[in-house]
Amino acid sequence: MNNKNKTLIMVVGILLVIVVGVSFAYFLVSVNINGEGSSTDIGTGTLPLVQYDAGDSILSKDGFIPNDVITKSFKVIITPTKDIKEITYRIYLDITDNTFVKCTDDNYDEATNLCEKDANELVYRLKDSNGDVIKEGDLTGSNGQIEIVRETKTQDVRTEYEYTIEIEFVDTNKDQNHNANKTFNGEIKVEFAEKAKTIEEIIATLNPKDTTPDFSQIADSDEGVYKVEDGMYGDYSYYWRGAVTNNYVKFANKCWRIIRINGDKTMRLIYDGSTCHANGTNTAESIAVTGQAYNSSYNQSYYVGWTYSSAQRPSTANPQTGGTASNAKTQLESWYASNIGNNTTYSSKIADGKYCNDRNVTAAPSSWGSGYLTTWSASGTKFAYAGAKRLYEDYAPTLACNSGDVYTLKVGLITADEVEFAGGKSENNTSYYLYNGQNYWTMSPYSWNSNGNASVFVVNLSGYLDWNSVNDIRGLRPVINLKSDALFTSGGTGTQSNPYVVS
Repeated sequence: MNNKNKTLIMVVGILLVIVVGVSFAYFLVSVNINGEGSSTDIGTGTLPLVQYDAGDSILSKDGFIPNDVITKSFKVIITPTKDIKEITYRIYLDITDNTFVKCTDDNYDEATNLCEKDANELVYRLKDSNGDVIKEGDLTGSNGQIEIVRETKTQDVRTEYEYTIEIEFVDTNKDQNHNANKTFNGEIKVEFAEKAKTIEEIIATLNPKDTTPDFSQIADSDEGVYKVEDGMYGDYSYYWRGAVTNNYVKFANKCWRIIRINGDKTMRLIYDGSTCHANGTNTAESIAVTGQAYNSSYNQSYYVGWTYSSAQRPSTANPQTGGTASNAKTQLESWYASNIGNNTTYSSKIADGKYCNDRNVTAAPSSWGSGYLTTWSASGTKFAYAGAKRLYEDYAPTLACNSGDVYTLKVGLITADEVEFAGGKSENNTSYYLYNGQNYWTMSPYSWNSNGNASVFVVNLSGYLDWNSVNDIRGLRPVINLKSDALFTSGGTGTQSNPYVVS
């Protein structure tokens, strides 16, 4: 099929314009979603036919104010052929101009704009013929193509599918002056698409090993995928180990490597750069934020915390509230906001991931000698965080984590346990997929020593699972989690040249 036949001509247009506004009570808004009611199609002869009928109705409303909802119905009709019964199409918004913005610290003002921070103020809902919501999402600040839904239908005869799109100007019950005098222009489109691949379908192709590898040895060859109990998410996690070549993902115009598929079927990724790199490649491009201290201060044990407090061992409190953010957290979240968080299409696919900042204290590795405390103490001279013995002596990485040390985040760092699962240990390894010839931080505390240094695990420039004082300068390599319902184009196999591509 040539390119002309692949693209279904747009029939419906969306126009939303806010003319003027002083407060939300005086917004003057004109909204139009219209179509000529004619059918357009692609596919001729022996090819399947998809028709998009915009219908006769014109969705239009003047004086569109917060709390108003406008709707429009349309049809997609498929006609199979003798040989092709399964047809996949996608419905998407192509937004060309959208000046709606979120309420942020930049426009929040107690005197003039007491708005609700990060609220979704312009949203869409797509419903089927039964009135059930198929997909909903936020349009505030979105531009470009926003895929609403990808449908695969199998029919023997011509079949019509009815849809209704709703757009709501959400009333936040707060000041909404920051969205006065804004514009929104775009078109709703339908086109043929590849059948999407799910995370469950990716798992089905993995043939994971239900055994435990020898973690006392590095993994410098392709050991494949293993299955392990997931102590944070429940059920089982599937992790890639060694010099694997089938864990590449393209997402948000970046390349990533799959660390594991979590127990809740979300997919954990680590940043690999704007391009995909072969194993064994020394590249600074896979470090998203260079030259960063984990924390600028190092002379208190609690500086190993993702967030920290001097009042108590941080994990005895709820890590999601209070405390001071580490420098690593601040810098990483700034990168995320600029590269993913500011794009609704990308951010809508990110799960709230669970990240372990294990601050439990246990016995130190026997090779460290005597004098180490076995519990945390604000005034103790030296102690080992639990990961040191677990990974350096017992070689027993875990995906379990003390509940007080679990953070729910959009972006974090890899843990030292995940590094050992992947094939790293306290030995050089330039072959496994986490090696990049750079020094970068993990999220796992290491020790508080008699010299007054708080330290955290790192992956060093030789792929060695090492440690550094928190004020040392190392890189940040973002880790994110894709939602369990993320879809991938059907042709990807996870290789460097043919990665899984997020739809």
